[in-house]
Amino acid sequence: MGKTAVEVSIRSWKKNAVRPGEERGRVLLMPGTGYNCDRPLLYWSAQALVENGWRVDRMNVRNASDDLSTVIPVLNKAIDGWVASARADAAKTRAAADAGDAGPAASGASSRLLLIGKSLTTMTYPHVATSYGLPFVLLTPVLHHADFDPSARVIPVPRVGDDIMAEQDAPAVGVARAVVDGDAAALAGGEAELERWRTSRYPGPAPLVCAGTADPFYDRARADALTPHVHEYPDANHSIEVPGHWRRSLDYLKEVAASVAQYAATI
Repeated sequence: MGKTAVEVSIRSWKKNAVRPGEERGRVLLMPGTGYNCDRPLLYWSAQALVENGWRVDRMNVRNASDDLSTVIPVLNKAIDGWVASARADAAKTRAAADAGDAGPAASGASSRLLLIGKSLTTMTYPHVATSYGLPFVLLTPVLHHADFDPSARVIPVPRVGDDIMAEQDAPAVGVARAVVDGDAAALAGGEAELERWRTSRYPGPAPLVCAGTADPFYDRARADALTPHVHEYPDANHSIEVPGHWRRSLDYLKEVAASVAQYAATI
């Protein structure tokens, strides 16, 4: 008998505090392998966002294979469905408000979307960035491949020479990327420099990375090449905990939740 296929489901969180149509934005909270959305990093990040007016949807993943090349496309497809649904909900709420069938707050229904991934689900970042250009929080991202994964997948980092097309279902990096203020230096360097800059990073806002320095899947050089928003936690493991030091672990947890809230406030 073959292995059971990976299963992915997404549901609204029961702890949401704002009514649909009145939220600051929608968040998709995504688990790691053996680290579900009730575990500390994800749970308290979600609580921080709920207090700031966001609505949270939570992903559940079952039967994830060690071969990440078979899991990531399934996760990407689930995210596609969530993005489409969230955008349709926001459009429907605004249309109802325009027609006078909803309260005044609904007329400002937000289309802001944010994704938060832990470990396994951070591997969807290339697809999300190249397909939608959405902001993404990468908690303990896979920047150094896991020994158990026969496909040896990591998050591709264009600035260190990785080829994003290794993710077969993702379009090329830099397609239709708008020039923003941060590109001024590249513009000053002429067309060749501008093109190098465009193709050296993902489209959309730079992600937030939170990771421990003792995490075997973390790579500081790759993180710094991926984004300027890197938060490191000395001696912390893949759960951003320091074994034998509960106070430091709790301090780190508070810092992660605060960093997530700060990042979301910029969207």
